[in-house]
Amino acid sequence: MKKYLKQIFSDKLKYWLIVITGFILFIVCSTFLNNSKLSGYIQRPYVDEDDTEVKIEVEGLLEGSQKIEIPVSKRVYSNEEVKEAMKKGMDEILKILPGENTSLQDITTDLNPVSELSDLGLNVKWDFGDGDIIDVQGKVDNENLGESVDIDIGVTLSYESYEESYVIPARVMPKPMSADESLIKRFKDYISVADKKSAGESGFYLPESFEGKKLVYHLEDGINFHLIWIMGIIVAILLYLREKNNDRQKLEKKKRELLKDYPDIVSKLIVFIGAGLSVRQSWEGIVKDYESENKEKRYAYEEMAKSLARLKTGTQENVVYKEFGRSCLLRQYMKLASLLEQNRKSGISTLSTLLGMESQSAWEERLNLAKREGEELNTKLLLPLFMMLLIVMMMIIVPALLIFY
Repeated sequence: MKKYLKQIFSDKLKYWLIVITGFILFIVCSTFLNNSKLSGYIQRPYVDEDDTEVKIEVEGLLEGSQKIEIPVSKRVYSNEEVKEAMKKGMDEILKILPGENTSLQDITTDLNPVSELSDLGLNVKWDFGDGDIIDVQGKVDNENLGESVDIDIGVTLSYESYEESYVIPARVMPKPMSADESLIKRFKDYISVADKKSAGESGFYLPESFEGKKLVYHLEDGINFHLIWIMGIIVAILLYLREKNNDRQKLEKKKRELLKDYPDIVSKLIVFIGAGLSVRQSWEGIVKDYESENKEKRYAYEEMAKSLARLKTGTQENVVYKEFGRSCLLRQYMKLASLLEQNRKSGISTLSTLLGMESQSAWEERLNLAKREGEELNTKLLLPLFMMLLIVMMMIIVPALLIFY
């Protein structure tokens, strides 16, 4: 029996090894990989990182487990750590600030003032004095320096509400020049001295030679400055025409929008008045519906809202309706305003009949407007169609002509 079992085990050894390995992997994964149980300690992000959220599963709070997200703010320096960070920050600034310069005592090119030290979580503010030599971006203006200039660079490091200020002594050197640049500068300085000496005279002569070099002078090609005011007039005219065209397009757009909204306004008035409301109550209901439902401004409803505001201030209804019709600039709205004015004389029943007839006429005009817009759109499409036709004709004609030649 033992021999038989031994024979079975030796023949199936590799299968046993696979089973045992799988069992071991299962235990390891269950213990280390799939075990998300927390010890109750949450690791915070470092000071240079952002606040975050941690998704956890809580058991024992309610029945079963609850998945929640808890906010975890980044770590904050202690007082001692802030001071240590400031020291490290200054050491880092002294390395970064010189930029391509060898040191801050030999500044010839632009500096590199950083606005923050992200690895330490510090903000940096700079003070370069009046900015005549070095501006806030670190650009150095040393082209006209005749000798070195000592300056004090102020830097303030801040973390939360804690700040520390430092002063860094620096020296700006004259800009190094090549031989050619130096020669040109000496020539300019020579002419500048000659200009100052002859300031009381009508002019001065340029030197025939300089440092052993014979000189010949030429004026640069002249520019026709008359073109400037001519172009200015042309540009002003074009801008004026463009503005007039824009105003015309805006007015046309406003009229089209007013025409489109007119049937809706009349229909709403008929509905409200048919429900037993007065003209003023109907007007107020239309405005409230517009303000609650529409985010896009519509000219007609905006004018109605302005008229409602005037009614609330005590202005007479007939005056408000008349000014509403005039402000809309369209015959249809002026007619609607006169109908509303007549309501005070003829009564609400007659007004409902007149509004019904006006609504039918308004919808017919809106249909005609839609047809006109469709015709205009077809007209605009003619140019692309003609261009496509021309391209097709060229594709047919050009190969045919090439055959003859």
